Amino acid sequence: MTKEDSTEATPKEEFKNDLVHFHVTRKPRCVVEYEVDVQKVLVLEARKKATRVVGKNVVVPGFRKGKAPPEIVAKRYPQDLDRKWQEEIANGAYRECAQLAMVPLVRNDATISFKMHKHSTDGAKLTLSFETIPEIPSVDPSKCKLEKIKRPETSPTKVDETIRQTQLFFAKWKPILDRPVKEGDFVIMNVDIIEQDPPQSLFTNTRFEVADKSMAQWMKKLVLGQKQGAVIEGTSVADDGLSEDEKKNFQPKKVRVTINVIEEAEVPALDDQFAKQLGVDSIDQLSERIGALLNKQADDHVRDQEREQVTEYLLSIPFDLPQFVIEKEAQFRLQQMMQDLNFKKQWDGSTDAIRKGHIDSVMHQAERAVRIFYICRKISADQNISVTAKDLPLPSNDPLEALLNPGAQMHDPRQPDVKQAEAFSRVLLERTEDWVIEHAGVKEKALPEKKQDKPTVAEPKAKKAPAKKAAVAEPKAKKAPAKKSPAKKAAGPKPAPKKAAKKTAQKTAKKTAAPKKTAKKTTKKAKE
Repeated sequence: MTKEDSTEATPKEEFKNDLVHFHVTRKPRCVVEYEVDVQKVLVLEARKKATRVVGKNVVVPGFRKGKAPPEIVAKRYPQDLDRKWQEEIANGAYRECAQLAMVPLVRNDATISFKMHKHSTDGAKLTLSFETIPEIPSVDPSKCKLEKIKRPETSPTKVDETIRQTQLFFAKWKPILDRPVKEGDFVIMNVDIIEQDPPQSLFTNTRFEVADKSMAQWMKKLVLGQKQGAVIEGTSVADDGLSEDEKKNFQPKKVRVTINVIEEAEVPALDDQFAKQLGVDSIDQLSERIGALLNKQADDHVRDQEREQVTEYLLSIPFDLPQFVIEKEAQFRLQQMMQDLNFKKQWDGSTDAIRKGHIDSVMHQAERAVRIFYICRKISADQNISVTAKDLPLPSNDPLEALLNPGAQMHDPRQPDVKQAEAFSRVLLERTEDWVIEHAGVKEKALPEKKQDKPTVAEPKAKKAPAKKAAVAEPKAKKAPAKKSPAKKAAGPKPAPKKAAKKTAQKTAKKTAAPKKTAKKTTKKAKE
């Protein structure tokens, strides 16, 4: 039983009019049942409708299609007539009950099932079952206790290093064929964890600078002195510079490193002409602009980590969720995943157990996404928080910002409706979480600065050097897979394309959109 499941149904409510008399029972997972006694008038009207529907679709010898007398239709097609009669009784009963009880369906395309206990021309008794929207408690933000986040450093040294990274973006790359790797080189290589079969790929065709600031010590020892094409095996170990907690949590792994290419970088001169390529007039302005962007990134980092804490707090608030909406969200997410050809190929070749693992993971993320969607909608309604098209972040025209923050979540108004909805949901989520942050309590214990999520092998301080010169493009709006988790955010090392600049640590916010509404409701007979 999940945390949102209630242990028992709520007390019954009773309603009646001239056509129906029924009791309402609310059950776990937003299931509502109507136990209905249907009066004779409604039952007879339902039989007339059923006879007309069946008669229109059958052919009786001696009569034109749809023109056979009701008595003959009932005699020749008793099973078809009875099945349709039960459906019409259920439809009519639900219409009457809905007007009296005023319990909304969870979505317009939700299914209403029924179980007929007895029916005749004198009346009927049946149970109607459907899912309704969840009852969400109001959120008390003071109960959310946030741990303080250490703001990343934005020192002159970091500004200088960032300027150097922008130079590398425009660098000319010279392949080295006649000597082994030395300090200051760049290597494009694959890294695999070989403790399992098949080996797990950690990096593929990823460029690293052979320097203490850019590469883990264990990796640097492996590649120094090696030539192109070398395949070296070793064990990852914790760097000396890691904190005691990081060293304690570190797990050594056996790895295989394959050196694909050795390169030297010829960077452009650091002068005013170079600065103008980045949208400023001088090197001094370049330093100031990069400093401002780094400060903005530091502030965003703190706010993102606070939002992650708020997300976990909101997810901990118990309330029932309708299974129908969770399944619809999971189906949507799985369909999106299937559009990835690599995932589709992997799926087709997977065993049933592996597929079940994927489905379970998607269902878990879908449940989190639906939960955070409903509770944020509740907060926004209670606090009058709204989002308009003007609130959506547009792609930046600043080449420096595009270069330093390529993973930013931007909105293109020309995108399809689905992505428009995702953009609105993402901004609404951020605003509701920011409201919680403003009114939350604060823990005294400080958290260490959160770094890029690392695999079990020590990540080699991956500062992937940019590759060959290319124009700085506007960042494209990225789809929010549905929140991040919502699970909210995920960070991880990505292969460095040989002809595009990539900043090492890229974080992509995964915000979820509201589940989609589609078709009209139907009444369906429950399986016996």
